[in-house]
Amino acid sequence: MPVRSVFSSRYRDLAILVPAVETDYRALGEFVSFAPQTRNQHAVDAGIDHITLSVGDARARAAEFVDRYGFEVIATGDTPEFTAVAVRQRDIVLVLLEGRTDDHPATRFIARHGDGVSDIALGVAAPDHTVLDAFGDVTHTFVSRTAGEPWSLPGIAPVRTEETTGTTTPAKRHLLCVDHIAVCLENGELDRTIEFYQRTLGWQVVFEEDIHVGTQAMESKVVQSPCGRVTLTLLQPMSGAAPGQIDDFLRKHGGSGVQHLAFAVPDIVDAVADLGTAGVRFLSTPESYYEDLEERLGSSAHPVAELRKYSVLADRDHDGELFQIFTRSEHPRRTHFMEIIERRGATTFGSNNIRKLYEAVERQDLA
Repeated sequence: MPVRSVFSSRYRDLAILVPAVETDYRALGEFVSFAPQTRNQHAVDAGIDHITLSVGDARARAAEFVDRYGFEVIATGDTPEFTAVAVRQRDIVLVLLEGRTDDHPATRFIARHGDGVSDIALGVAAPDHTVLDAFGDVTHTFVSRTAGEPWSLPGIAPVRTEETTGTTTPAKRHLLCVDHIAVCLENGELDRTIEFYQRTLGWQVVFEEDIHVGTQAMESKVVQSPCGRVTLTLLQPMSGAAPGQIDDFLRKHGGSGVQHLAFAVPDIVDAVADLGTAGVRFLSTPESYYEDLEERLGSSAHPVAELRKYSVLADRDHDGELFQIFTRSEHPRRTHFMEIIERRGATTFGSNNIRKLYEAVERQDLA
């Protein structure tokens, strides 16, 4: 029997499966190349159960997410093979996994790539798969849970409430869910990766665009699960263009992989202000960007003065407004970082913003 289950709402604070409904595939704006297709009855309709980051020090990284981003510890594991800490904020669960043996997958991952996303676990009603290779050294683990049960994984057990805070004080909690996951692919891998998601999982391409930044260029396609709870932005350097920021990631990371996680927030100005106070550092935006922003954007949910103050980028599509900002990479290789994003109806990714965001990343790399 085909797996058909969805999360009731993309931005609702829950992580349980509810009866399936048909997804409303609307046109996503003038930059979209997308035609609704007949729904694949065998499509794997999934949400993100958790994201695993293979790291060199699980407890230290978990403390950063608690102190800076407002996560709380919900489960821990300590075995001869690994140390793990699971942290949660609303609909987001991150597992910080540290290998304790040379042959542990997490140890091998960081030897090749440094700290980074090694698994995107998908929550489904009845898994047809256990683990699938996705791209680079990143996998998809399939997880089925009973509503209301404490969060756990093999070797990772729930912690008592009094154990979740430890000696640290969590930052204010603004994050709602994972809006999307950005993936950088080696040249020539984009179509093959798209085919994997379409044929194996029955997911669809909902957005595609070629992005040019000066003499550099990249191809971008977005795949999404039928319920819309999992969105992957796939990026590939364009053949014949000058090497750019995507090429730089691939070289430093050692191949294809997750470049950043985008966390949705209800109010980006409040979120960036509080995250900054808690120690999260953000990329800056040139003053010139804001000179005609009000004219370009029109009436906005956030005054231009506030956007300028916090270096937040703004854009608009047919459905509403979009606000975005990247964090500064704290990674030794300057490969992995986070994005904070607020959608006020917007369903696309803001073509103008994408260019400005990647220009900001390049300025950081040159600094």
